[in-house]
Amino acid sequence: MKKNKAFTLAEVLVTLMIIGVIAAVTIPTLNQNIKNNQYVAGVLKADSVLSQAINRMKVEYGPVGFGKAWNNKADFVEGFSKQFNSVKTCSEADYEDCYDFKHLIGTDGKPRQDISPRHVILTTDGMMYSTVWVNNRGIVPGWVSTYGMLEEDTKNVLAKIMVDVNGEKGPNRYNRDIFFFLVIRGKGVLPVGYASDISTARVIKYKKID
Repeated sequence: MKKNKAFTLAEVLVTLMIIGVIAAVTIPTLNQNIKNNQYVAGVLKADSVLSQAINRMKVEYGPVGFGKAWNNKADFVEGFSKQFNSVKTCSEADYEDCYDFKHLIGTDGKPRQDISPRHVILTTDGMMYSTVWVNNRGIVPGWVSTYGMLEEDTKNVLAKIMVDVNGEKGPNRYNRDIFFFLVIRGKGVLPVGYASDISTARVIKYKKID
């Protein structure tokens, strides 16, 4: 009599249970890595798009930061908004119709409601660009770092721009899917670089989110 070799039901169940445990542990990490890669791709794209936008503005306004058009909020916002393929734009008065800033989360995981948008642009690729403020020279020293910000840059800021690389989709968290850029007089666009290890400039430099 030949004896058929096969797994018992108990062995199959144990194997499936082990596979399930491994999947439960690894799949969330893999999903987060995929999302992080998407966020990195988004901020790299934003960096390129903003640089191109400011370069096109130079054709009409002249050298970055020199002249009335660069230093006037209304003129800057008008020229800036024309540089994008937008599906919707909102002014400082009606920005909530474009984006809910009340749901922003800081790098510490706590809610942040200290953003004062001037103008919001929703683009065809699902990204959001907002001029948080324009022509504000009072930059905190903590922005000086080895990741692209020099002390002289902090004294010549024309505008701070916030970008959400996936629009209002979560997590709406700083340096996760939300990034900040500065328009510097005489230079152009620079990613914000803090003295800490968490910054837009760091994400762009190392092409990863820690």
